[in-house]
Amino acid sequence: MKINYFKLGATACMLLGAMHLTSHLLQGGVDFQMADTLTAMQNTTIQFMGKHTLLQFYNGFSLTMGFLLIAFGLQTFMIKKPSSQIAAVNSVITTVLFFLCVKYFHFLASAFIFTACVCFIVSFIKIRKDEKSN
Repeated sequence: MKINYFKLGATACMLLGAMHLTSHLLQGGVDFQMADTLTAMQNTTIQFMGKHTLLQFYNGFSLTMGFLLIAFGLQTFMIKKPSSQIAAVNSVITTVLFFLCVKYFHFLASAFIFTACVCFIVSFIKIRKDEKSN
């Protein structure tokens, strides 16, 4: 069985995005401390091209992040024959995302992005080797 690391990396991104959106939309079991934080965010307004609350920015960025992870993974998955350049770009993107995840997010997000990163690097190496032999 031949593993398609490029598609595996894309799948890791799509799964992380789907889990992120699901967890955001089903935010159950908010404890008192989190409820206080959400209330404070709702009461904190930002004046930038209109009036918005910090909670609106938080929700908007969170939903956007989940959607963009799915979109990135889906677009990557749909590439039938990736080139080494595409694999290299995906490797760079997921490497940057990995370092951001390690700094700002939990282990699960970091693990999925790390998996995608390794898969894209391996696919880059394999594709580059195939391109040189042809």
